[in-house]
Amino acid sequence: MNTSALESLASASRERLIEMSVAAIERKMADPLLSDADRARLTQAVDKHAEAGGNRVMGAAKVVAYSWFNRLTALRYMDAIGVSGDYGVVSPAEGSGTGVPECVQRARGGDFDRHVGEDARERAAQLLFDNRDLDAYVLLLREYFTSWHRVMPGVFPEADDWTNLVPPTDLLSAGESVRADIVAAIGPNDSGDMDVEVIGWLYQFYIAARKQEINESKVKIDKDTLAPVTQLFTPHWVVRYLVENTLGKQWLRAHPDSALREEFEYLVTPAEGQEDQGLAIANPEDFRVIDPACGSGHMLTYAFDVLWDMYIEAGYPTRQIARLILEKNLHGADVDGRAAQLASFALTMKAVEHDPGFLGRIERQSQRDGETPWRGPRIVHVESVKLDELSPAEIADASGDGVSLGISQLIEQLWFADTYGSLIRVPAGASALFREIARRIEAGERQQVLLGADSEEWLRAANMCEILEDGRYTTLIANPPYLSMKKAGDSLKNYAKSQYARSYQDLATMFMERSLSLVVRDGVCGILSLNSWMMTVTFKKFRSLILSAAQILYVAHLGRGIAGIALDFATTVYVVGSNESNYSIRFMRASETAQSLSDKIRTERLRRAVQAVEMGDDCYVLSRSRIREMPDCAFLGDLSDRLLEAFRHPLGEVAPAKQGLATADNERFLRQWFEVSGDRSYMQARDREDAKASGARWFPHNKGGEFRKWWGNQDYVVNWENDGSSIQSLTHPETGKQRSRPQNVDCYFRPCISWARVSSGDPSFRLFDSSSIFNDKGAAVFLNSDQQTFRMLGYLNSSTTLKLESTIAPTVMFEVGQVKNLPWIEPASFDPTGVERLIDMFRADWDARETSWDFARPPYLRGGHSLLQDAFDDWYRRSCETAEEAQRLESENNRYWADVYGLADEVEVDVPLSRVSLTYNPRFAFTPTKGAPERGEDEYRWMHYQRSARELVSWAIGVTMGRYSVDVPGLVLADQASSLDDFRDRVAEPRLEPDDDGIIPVTGGAFDDDASRRVKAVLRAVFGASNLGDNIEFLTRCLAVKNGSNTVEFAAPTVPTDPERALEQYMAKTFAADHQKEYSGRPVYWPVESPKGTFRVLIYLHRYTPDTIGQVLTKYAAPFVDRLKAEAEALGRERDAVDGDDKKADRARARIDKKRSEIDARVAEVQGFIDSVLQPLAQRRIHLDLDDGVCINRLKLAYGWRSDLEDLPQPAIGAATTDVKKGIATDLKWARGEIKKNNVWWSE
Repeated sequence: MNTSALESLASASRERLIEMSVAAIERKMADPLLSDADRARLTQAVDKHAEAGGNRVMGAAKVVAYSWFNRLTALRYMDAIGVSGDYGVVSPAEGSGTGVPECVQRARGGDFDRHVGEDARERAAQLLFDNRDLDAYVLLLREYFTSWHRVMPGVFPEADDWTNLVPPTDLLSAGESVRADIVAAIGPNDSGDMDVEVIGWLYQFYIAARKQEINESKVKIDKDTLAPVTQLFTPHWVVRYLVENTLGKQWLRAHPDSALREEFEYLVTPAEGQEDQGLAIANPEDFRVIDPACGSGHMLTYAFDVLWDMYIEAGYPTRQIARLILEKNLHGADVDGRAAQLASFALTMKAVEHDPGFLGRIERQSQRDGETPWRGPRIVHVESVKLDELSPAEIADASGDGVSLGISQLIEQLWFADTYGSLIRVPAGASALFREIARRIEAGERQQVLLGADSEEWLRAANMCEILEDGRYTTLIANPPYLSMKKAGDSLKNYAKSQYARSYQDLATMFMERSLSLVVRDGVCGILSLNSWMMTVTFKKFRSLILSAAQILYVAHLGRGIAGIALDFATTVYVVGSNESNYSIRFMRASETAQSLSDKIRTERLRRAVQAVEMGDDCYVLSRSRIREMPDCAFLGDLSDRLLEAFRHPLGEVAPAKQGLATADNERFLRQWFEVSGDRSYMQARDREDAKASGARWFPHNKGGEFRKWWGNQDYVVNWENDGSSIQSLTHPETGKQRSRPQNVDCYFRPCISWARVSSGDPSFRLFDSSSIFNDKGAAVFLNSDQQTFRMLGYLNSSTTLKLESTIAPTVMFEVGQVKNLPWIEPASFDPTGVERLIDMFRADWDARETSWDFARPPYLRGGHSLLQDAFDDWYRRSCETAEEAQRLESENNRYWADVYGLADEVEVDVPLSRVSLTYNPRFAFTPTKGAPERGEDEYRWMHYQRSARELVSWAIGVTMGRYSVDVPGLVLADQASSLDDFRDRVAEPRLEPDDDGIIPVTGGAFDDDASRRVKAVLRAVFGASNLGDNIEFLTRCLAVKNGSNTVEFAAPTVPTDPERALEQYMAKTFAADHQKEYSGRPVYWPVESPKGTFRVLIYLHRYTPDTIGQVLTKYAAPFVDRLKAEAEALGRERDAVDGDDKKADRARARIDKKRSEIDARVAEVQGFIDSVLQPLAQRRIHLDLDDGVCINRLKLAYGWRSDLEDLPQPAIGAATTDVKKGIATDLKWARGEIKKNNVWWSE
């Protein structure tokens, strides 16, 4: 199956269908010929689905779009398997070459499908005669929908359904057509078979864009966003594992010699001494299976396959089996109506796959009996139903059995069923009660309450409750939705806390608790979920519940990356019902925690593990009593007694771990250190009192960051002016409650060990000195002495801790509580020398970058080399030697702690060079991406050279701007509005003086102080004049490095034909983007440039004044235009000088005309930029405040932000540099959002 093609189809179709649907609804509502009944139905639908803000019809358009997408994909599938009708409904006839659906082609010749009625035939024929082909096709489709509605009501609408009023307008288009795209993408596989799994993939891909929108918006999840954000298609091998070990196992208990045993590849072999518990079901009709979050029905379609084989084995006639399975065995529910439609369709197609005559029999029965009792697969869309309150007397009277307990609560919860979904607990008898109320309304025995529920609504509630009634099922299989209640809206969150107090932290865990009441005693549940419930303290109460209320049989750890989700998954199979015996649980492993292996590797490991009789690395058994001995009943794995004892003495007893400052508005209070003015920052505060006395605003802030051990990730500062008064006074504008959480303030400005609480990879720990404030995302451990700190840092950065961490922190979060719970064994002795050396190496490595506040000068300037190649060679050699030494020391540290914890045989002590997290370790910095070929030594060397070359150019620009000097280390001009006089005060006799105005033109040499000339001047000052040519050649070779790939082998770059021109090209096309990336999207050098980049200058943020843009205009832009005009005039004179009327003269004049035309276009571009952007921007004299940060300041200058004036028509910055342009667009989108929220905190 080509999932890439399906993804492209679904994504493109969604956008196009929504666009067409919006236009179609608006056009239809404006149509004066639309009937009153149709107008009323359409208006009602638009109102029902209206979304807050934006286009009024957008919500309805989305419903129309997915409804038509579902129908067209369903009909294409039915066409492909030959059951849609006499002719292809959406597919052209094979070999026709027209692309027109076969049913339309046939209708043109008067040949109609049996599904099309006589009246519709006459009307369609007339429409085709009138060349109204689209109207004719829509009419035919409505006939097909009506016919198939009787068989598949969940997929195909009735004739008067409102979505039929607004079909896609491109159904018969010769060019782009969603229908044609669907036909092209959905077809038989290599074996010539159709796989109904395609429906599930299409659904997941269709909602992917919406899911991304919701996640990026960071809104709280409510009924409108719950379905798309929680949908996940389950891989088939996971489905097989769950179905075979639940449904399959129940059959095999009653039929131990069944041939199906050999068909079940993932059937778990019970471990020695492990009892096989649960129901034994001999009659296939006795199975009652539910997926309470069925999505597009993948679990249920495989369950259909298994049940079919069971019925065959039991000797049932094939003509009876499909209907028995769909009516008696399989049940599903979902809050997403789209998913419920597709699940119903997928199951019907499964029936056809096994019994080709199934649909025909259903159709014939429908026609014969008039109104068939066939209701379709037992799949319900769980949606809100607003029922009337029932008195206890009416409940007792209508139920007969006096079902009253919980009915009032159920009716109340059904009002919010689109949010609560299958979590609603339905007491037995509720469905029958609601049906009786509906019957009484229909019979006139109960008067419908004014504006109350009618009989249809009571029946809808009855249908949902029938599926969700407690104690109804023998078997439950599910991949429930994953959603932390931290992300949920208040309605769902409050319901979760009140109804699922022991599992409310995550939606999936609540579904596991719900399964305990849905399934009968000794029934079985198989669930795919995140494995966090097994380990984290958050789920302690739930673990206690499931260990006592169920008997867990099997747990399979699957690792990360299931369906592309970067979290750790596990499957759990358990029998419902309390059991006092000390039962055993079989644990299997398809992947280590935090690893994302291929499905092929996972399935191979899982197959070996399920079949293993002897326990081994991927298979072990734990008793319930052993788990209860573990801290918080966590499933920590097959621990030794020594390690289990260590868990009873957690690290938190000797090393307090704490969360730090949560500002509640990081964009307001945090900055990269280089964004702000140096004289407003204090980087050496000893304590809170020292910080307050300094009068500074900005202080070092530890915010976690990327994977890096020992030292580093010191790049943020926080506004802690006056002991954080601005942060501490931040309140909610409506409630007045404090928004920020300045936690553990007494630990601010204290030495600590810190780590990132959120990490997609391995955790890493770093030492921070006493100058910083730690963040809630960069939590910290505090100790009382250097000796204790070095020892603890060594332990936390060891592979032993990584192994232990994986057992207690299965998600991307490594929380304070989990660090506290790490087991601690006090070593008899500890030599800190290795750890101290590692800290020194990583500190020097961090400070080698100019984005470190302790940066002095580029590291390759050591050694007094006159040739740049020698300098880079020496730096590469030192970088590799440092990395190898760090590798050795980290391996020794791992070995030491593995011995302390008795894990020498269980953890990897040798550290790969690619995991030594030094910035300048080429094997770490340039590790190939997954699936890419390994790099050779030559490629690593040249990539290291390239990084050094880019950094050298950046430093050279910094020297030119006065940020650095070739004469003194570290920063020079880094305060707001720094001037040349400030530089002279700090550097008495400079060898190289900065640019006088802090403006560097990048115009290919049009000015004496052009950027490329400035870079050469720095090279001359540092390496000498005699080797300048060689150094420029080598520098431009380094800048031109291109990485190898799967298709292209790496080759060292050659010397450019014109090195000086190559340097100019780098400065013009690449430097600004490289600088923005190196400075984490917050650059300090900004390109003021015309739309195509013909004119460009760099300005330095810290030297900017309100006069800067005026200087750009008068000193550079206007003279640049004059130069271009002079070139054009010179070309005019050259043209006039061309003599003769022959072809040679004509060619010469044409060549000159072309050149002049190009120059004229450049003049027009730059002059237009001057007139529309630079001139008005210079007149506005924009004031910047470095405290506002790069994001706001760059927007202010780019668009000329003034409260009394409109924004400039185009940005003055980054218009021709794609990456810079994108960065500004992203910042603008964010800023507009803040303005909309009335959260404008920056200066005017």
